[in-house]
Amino acid sequence: MENRPITYPALLRRVLGYLRPHRARLSGGLAMLLVGIGFELIKPVPQKLVLDWLEQWAKGNPGRLPAVFQPWLAGWNAGHLLVLAFVAIILFAMFHGLSALAANYITIDIGQRMVNDLRTQLYSHLQKLSLKFHYQQRAGDLLFRVMSDTFSIQSVVMNGLLPLATASLTLIGMFWVMAYLDLPLALMTILVCPFLYFAISRLSRRIHGHAAASREAESELYCRAESTIGAVKLVQAYGREERAVAEFRRGSERSLALSLRLYSVETLFGLVVDSLLATGPAVIICVGAVHVMRAQISLGTLILFLNYLKDLYNPIHEISQNLAELSASRAGLERAFAVLDVLPDIRDAPGARPLGPVRGEITLDHVTFSYGDGPPVLCDIDLRIEPGETVALVGRTGAGKTTLAGLVPRFFDPQQGRVLIDGHDVRDVQLASLRRQVTLMLQEPILFHTTVADNIAFGSDAALERIREAARRAEAEGFVMALPQGYDSVLGEDGMTLSGGQRQRLALARALLRETPILIFDEPTSSLDTATEALVWGHIETLLEAKTAIIIAHRLSTARMADRIVVLDDGRIVEQGTHDELLARRGPYHGLWQRHALSPDAADGEPALTPPA
Repeated sequence: MENRPITYPALLRRVLGYLRPHRARLSGGLAMLLVGIGFELIKPVPQKLVLDWLEQWAKGNPGRLPAVFQPWLAGWNAGHLLVLAFVAIILFAMFHGLSALAANYITIDIGQRMVNDLRTQLYSHLQKLSLKFHYQQRAGDLLFRVMSDTFSIQSVVMNGLLPLATASLTLIGMFWVMAYLDLPLALMTILVCPFLYFAISRLSRRIHGHAAASREAESELYCRAESTIGAVKLVQAYGREERAVAEFRRGSERSLALSLRLYSVETLFGLVVDSLLATGPAVIICVGAVHVMRAQISLGTLILFLNYLKDLYNPIHEISQNLAELSASRAGLERAFAVLDVLPDIRDAPGARPLGPVRGEITLDHVTFSYGDGPPVLCDIDLRIEPGETVALVGRTGAGKTTLAGLVPRFFDPQQGRVLIDGHDVRDVQLASLRRQVTLMLQEPILFHTTVADNIAFGSDAALERIREAARRAEAEGFVMALPQGYDSVLGEDGMTLSGGQRQRLALARALLRETPILIFDEPTSSLDTATEALVWGHIETLLEAKTAIIIAHRLSTARMADRIVVLDDGRIVEQGTHDELLARRGPYHGLWQRHALSPDAADGEPALTPPA
């Protein structure tokens, strides 16, 4: 999946879209930021007034306050004025700190909510993308994008856009005050800006590139850890622990090296900015001292100017750091947005209508399908399944059985032909309504780290009695009740605390609980012993009454129970009929059955489907 670069205007538009639902909180945060800027601007004023008053008093002139303060402070003596200045300096600093604290709290809250919105949207979007997309991606990388890259939007807002706006407003306000006091000196303070712009633009590009490489390395490391831990049983069985650790160490060292390279560039960025900003005070002190000696400005004005200069360069420094932060965070957002920009290839067509209750007739009308640009997996499949009919699909591995069954709930769309249910093209009906008509049971049971009851009831809100009835029909209640908490027992990850047959029986109970007119079973009893299989099939046959069923049969003992057997080879239907009819023809199925008779538990995927000589 390609991570396309995003320009700053495009990034701003997308981030503002996530800010919009929180505009009320944002207004409060901006108000606090403006209050803080106001106190930041007036914070040095008491110091200037005291210094100017003392300077006049030292020259033997009675201290005279600016006209704006005369109505309020006329008649105050020197001691009272000093106490007032002392209190004002403390209060201004305190109010500035409180407003900054309130603004930080609000912006953190907004940032966390935006992360939640983006993460939820990304996770929801992944659920809508087709199996074809997921087959081509690594689960660890997608998980890293959902859980880690989404934090970049908070970084963009908290450490980028809002501080950038605050610093810009502060910079404008301070420059206006300084220009009012002494325009030539004020203009000198911004002489470094062109050099800063050049340095920031060059280094920001390098930071973005290094940040993107660092995130890719972290994602690769995450994928490696996720896949190895998920396959720890195989790793231990093959004695690959040391090699797995060595590979993880190499990946971790690469990630560390790229992170250090990113940190080095960010440190160089700060050094260049600090060096350029150091020239401003040096110039102002020299030129300002000359102005004071020539009585062009007062000493208090020069001190105020230097205070403002320090505070002026703080926002300039913050802006430069914010731009560096934006460059690094942009890499993470590009990875998150790259997934959101993938259009689901399986989605509701414009004007798609809901599919009401169906009888279960399934028609594949000259269907051809391939994965991407690969060779066709299914070639000109023409098949009609009657309502209430049970059809078994058999054929060697890779013949297209699972793909054919996956077309019915529309996990894929064929490149040619149509898939119809009760005469309705599945591309013309709403996906949710289509999949409510289909029950799917996979050969490899998927169980979750939750209770037995929740695993059986997955996809429904069934009462406990119905859950227990489904478990009894799947011959599962015996071992369930032997668990420490029975149906409330929490299973291990993917049900690994259970045997293969127990997992399959729980998955079968889940399928039995879901009442739908169409059933798709991928060898529902492959992990069961012969005696349990016979018991379970008795319940399955009851379930199949008046329902349409497609059974992907890897054991021919399963296929034999179907109303009709469809034999696939290289994506084509080579023959179909009942078990007895196919044996009488002595075709491909007859060859498979002969092998099955010699080894009843053997899979059907080894021999080529050719008639015996």
